[in-house]
Amino acid sequence: MAKRASWCYYRILQGFMLEFNHGKLQPAFATFIKRYGLIKPTLGKMLVHYLCMENNVDGALRLINELNNNNFKVNFPVDFIGMLSAQGRPLDAYRLVMGAQNDIPCMDVVDYSVLVDGLCKEGYIDKAIDICNFARKMGVILTVVTYNSVFNGLCRQNCLVEAFRLFDSLEMNNVIPSDVTYGTLIDALVREGFVLDARQLFEKMIIKNIKPNTHIFNSLIDGYCKFGNVKEALRLLYDMENHSLKPEKFTVSAVIYGFSLEGNMEAALQFFIDMQGNGFSPDFLGFLYLVRGLCAKGRMEEGRSIIREMLQDESVLRLLERVDGEMETESIERFLVHLCEQGSIQDALTILNEIGSMFFPCKRISSSSAYKPTASSEENMRVISPDALPSIHQMDFDAVYSKMTSLCSLGDLQGATALAKAVISGSTKK
Repeated sequence: MAKRASWCYYRILQGFMLEFNHGKLQPAFATFIKRYGLIKPTLGKMLVHYLCMENNVDGALRLINELNNNNFKVNFPVDFIGMLSAQGRPLDAYRLVMGAQNDIPCMDVVDYSVLVDGLCKEGYIDKAIDICNFARKMGVILTVVTYNSVFNGLCRQNCLVEAFRLFDSLEMNNVIPSDVTYGTLIDALVREGFVLDARQLFEKMIIKNIKPNTHIFNSLIDGYCKFGNVKEALRLLYDMENHSLKPEKFTVSAVIYGFSLEGNMEAALQFFIDMQGNGFSPDFLGFLYLVRGLCAKGRMEEGRSIIREMLQDESVLRLLERVDGEMETESIERFLVHLCEQGSIQDALTILNEIGSMFFPCKRISSSSAYKPTASSEENMRVISPDALPSIHQMDFDAVYSKMTSLCSLGDLQGATALAKAVISGSTKK
């Protein structure tokens, strides 16, 4: 009878555990252990599971040690590694593995890779490397996937020296770098301004017959354009075809930005036309660089044409829909079309710049030397102060749009632009 009762109690505990009903689980555990003791090793494992779920990793480790000393061979469930990492608790998983040492369950390369990736994403690079060393000590052969997580973590923290030391040691561990490995390192070098070093690494990659991907080409093209070597960027762009790769919107925008930095808007415009003829168009920023550069050169009619092309692009329209959604308005696109019809290109550009700053705050929104704000646009930026925004927030779209239309019909385009700018700026402060 006692054995049957203990089994029923045990099944109830399992049910609570599966339902994560910890409120009932704790007193039930206490009652069960008081009556029957740890009659099954699986009960000890369940209790370890419970302690880990309660963030009591130290308690779980003490229990594992105590149970093992009393001939109850218990360790934590392997799936706990992935679960803790998915919950943003890779440090707890690390403590569990390193604390259990010889009492850990049988973990394979996937389990270790999940833990390493979680630690790297949370910034615990040293501990990720500790896990790599521990895995090798346990006889587990790590793959390039595991090391790619470490490379990504090191590069995110700008630890390039350490990243390349690890890269040089891969051959000693019989690990062949992948395109992801090279891409991570090339991207980091470009980001830090070491474009020539990035290009040398790219050439080594080609020699080793590792096929580059579009992301790698984009990193190099963007790097060359940012540092004023559009000619080399174009060579890389055309070389993409030799690797059966096609440019993306980012690729096109990077080259347009490069020409804009040089102030060579004729070349930027021709490149845009050529790429469109081949079925490739820029993203929002690429269109913005082009419009901005043309307006800075006084080529307002061409700027208007580009804005019209821009408002036909699906990716741009999706971005404008996001603006509408965040502002709870009907259509920024409609207002931009209206400004183009009125010939208010500089005012349309002011709004596009604000949208760019809203969605791409870390991008090159204001760094182009080809764009210099006019006196009127600088004045518009000072018209609406932050103190005035609460009253604008209380206006619905119909009222705002009606006011904009009225201002435009009266010829007060500065006032209309200032109102639109205030609404957009206000949405970012909510």
